Amino acid sequence: MKIKEIPVEYIEFDEKIKDIRNSQSEEAIGRYMEKYESGTSKAILVKEIDRQHFILIDGYHRLEAIKRLNKRKIEAEIIEIDDKDIYSKAVEYNVEHGVRLTNEEEENVILNFIDEFKSDEEIAGIFHLARRTINDRINKSQTLKKARIAKSKVPTINYFLEGRKQSDIAKDLRLTEGAISQRITNWLDELKELYNTGTPKEEIIKIQNEKNIKLTPEKLNELIEEDYNKLIINDCLKEIPKLDDGIIDCLIIDPPYGIEFQSNYKKEKHDKIESDNQSAISLLDKSLGLIQPKLKTNSHIYIFTSWKVFDKVKPIVEKYFDIKNCLVWNKNIYGMGDLNNNYADSYELIIFASQGKRKLYAEKRPLNILNYNPTENTNHPTEKPVDLLKELISNSTKEGEIVLDYFAGSGSTLKASKECKRKWLGIEIKEYNEE
Repeated sequence: MKIKEIPVEYIEFDEKIKDIRNSQSEEAIGRYMEKYESGTSKAILVKEIDRQHFILIDGYHRLEAIKRLNKRKIEAEIIEIDDKDIYSKAVEYNVEHGVRLTNEEEENVILNFIDEFKSDEEIAGIFHLARRTINDRINKSQTLKKARIAKSKVPTINYFLEGRKQSDIAKDLRLTEGAISQRITNWLDELKELYNTGTPKEEIIKIQNEKNIKLTPEKLNELIEEDYNKLIINDCLKEIPKLDDGIIDCLIIDPPYGIEFQSNYKKEKHDKIESDNQSAISLLDKSLGLIQPKLKTNSHIYIFTSWKVFDKVKPIVEKYFDIKNCLVWNKNIYGMGDLNNNYADSYELIIFASQGKRKLYAEKRPLNILNYNPTENTNHPTEKPVDLLKELISNSTKEGEIVLDYFAGSGSTLKASKECKRKWLGIEIKEYNEE
């Protein structure tokens, strides 16, 4: 709390605040004169513009009393408040004084709030009343009803963004459901027009917020369909930053393991995997740092890896996400390896991690052993079975949610996502021919 004495001439009036009450009370002024003379009056409330300019928020009668006592300064409490909230705060303080507004004064105040596009709930909060009470008062006044209808777009959209049913919005605003639907449709068309003509999402949100429409980045991402279901051929470190924040529900990647893998199992022998060396560990670290903000607050992450580099990969994943489990993909085959001096490899590891507290959607609690034969395709040397990926996708997402694989390879994750009716995005540094 910051209290200081301010010269009376430094205090300015906001006409809307001054008009909250139609007339000043001589009785109240006289009472405050007595309190100031006895030293018992409390400070007025002001917002500081600069050292010589202050906006009066509460204390009109006290200020008038000081002037009549020919005092040059008045004690004031300086409060931090946004300009757009000054009027609301002034009304709220007036209500807290316990002096009831006349019907005419109350109607004028509510009219000003409607003009500021405030919802019934916001107005009710200022008056310390139930929302239904304010709604009834508005609907009983022809003046307020007409003003609400004329200004109904903003409260309609805000109610819509809160998730309220159109029938409930129509009932509260005393409009037809058709009128509400048309307002929402027109607004959505405005958003899409802005986006399709190249307006950045950040600017769209700013434009709407300036109109008192409470649009958030998360909600905008839900309302505007991105160009999903595509494979981007480029370096993932260049493409990940281009994604919007908070849009990915599930990340599934099969990064280079850093062991210079070369498949001997497939009938067609492949070249060594590009970037599958020590630089692969650094690539994973950089990519996870970039992708973290692109994932939703509650999201799942699956990262294929090998026991040979698990000790290097696990700490990197833990830097960014909460590791929940380590799944084992049992391939049901014998690996090549050292035939006489070692056990044959027949599995790969999948690190299962999360951001936030996303739940699993499987009907039964899934086991961390996954039994799937490897693919017989020759598109990619480490191609993963589509059915295996479909199980991961079904366990971690719902229809219409977004799956990303930025080491997409020949596109198994993308195909699995499509078959599960999920939206998908893939990034791959080179293009693989499909069979």
